[in-house]
Amino acid sequence: MIHWDQSRTLLSFPRVGLHLSWYGILFSLGIFLSSFSGIKLATALCKDREEKKELRTSLENFALGALLAIIIGARLAYVLFYGGSFYFENPSEIIKIWKGGLSSHGAVISVVIWAAVFSRLHIRKLPMLSVTYICDLCGAVFGCAALLIRVGNFMNQEILGTPTSMPWGVIFSNGGGQIPRHPVQLYEGLGYLVLSCILCRLCYRGVIRLGSGYSAAGALIGVAVIRFCAEFFKTHQGAWLGEENILTIGQWLSIPMVFLGVGIIWIASKKK
Repeated sequence: MIHWDQSRTLLSFPRVGLHLSWYGILFSLGIFLSSFSGIKLATALCKDREEKKELRTSLENFALGALLAIIIGARLAYVLFYGGSFYFENPSEIIKIWKGGLSSHGAVISVVIWAAVFSRLHIRKLPMLSVTYICDLCGAVFGCAALLIRVGNFMNQEILGTPTSMPWGVIFSNGGGQIPRHPVQLYEGLGYLVLSCILCRLCYRGVIRLGSGYSAAGALIGVAVIRFCAEFFKTHQGAWLGEENILTIGQWLSIPMVFLGVGIIWIASKKK
């Protein structure tokens, strides 16, 4: 068994009141690595030199906006789906994201909305930047961000797993009792990374064309399946559904993602 008693703070500067958390650093690093990977993939597949320069600049701007969109969307979704009545009774707590509480489903929705807005603003200058192209690109490279965010959850000792007798069970000192638990944060994060690597490889090899919709659809379906399965190894989360419910709120939110992904594949196949 593994005993986990890691502090949430990575670096602390008491004199200036600055404290850098593991989660914050890993979140930022994950977004950076996924953005970097996306730009590298897109420019590698772009053959025109001038277009490649313009594409790089545009995607860098998209990444900056996506970071803000992810934070806002993930926070609002957490408040709506997991916060229960707490945030309605204490609305000032909504902006206090440093206390934790982000939803990956909200992050997905916010990125899609931002992709639609960004495409509308830039597609005349760079016709390849359709909503589908941007979403395909995000679907192919989201893995680093997803993995490191879940590692951040692990460092924070949150989203705890169910009890296990497996030798890799983790005893969390903060709220987990002296019970070995599944490191479900790592299961989920690694699943996302593997999925993303497969999609990225298929796009790079030309098996999946960016802009076809297949990469985004594959990511939606894959993420939903991984999340749905991971929920069986998590302790109860959220205030809207009790522990007596067959499915968790995370599983209910994952089901529409599968239908959306299948719908995108069906539409894409009709365009061939």
